[in-house]
Amino acid sequence: MTERMNVTQVMEYGRLMGISELMRYTSLGRNTAMDLGKNANAIVRIGKRVLYDRQKIDSYIDSQAQDR
Repeated sequence: MTERMNVTQVMEYGRLMGISELMRYTSLGRNTAMDLGKNANAIVRIGKRVLYDRQKIDSYIDSQAQDR
């Protein structure tokens, strides 16, 4: 129950996600999720942390879905 609530809270409130949240959000493996973040130009570096912008990820996925 705690895991489910944490994922829901992150998905509702957080704009930036770490790689583990991005993996859960997209249901992709680590390397594929990292490639997606790079292709979507969604990487945000804060100090040593690498985070991914949820809005850019969503826009990229929407654009890919419309092209096909």
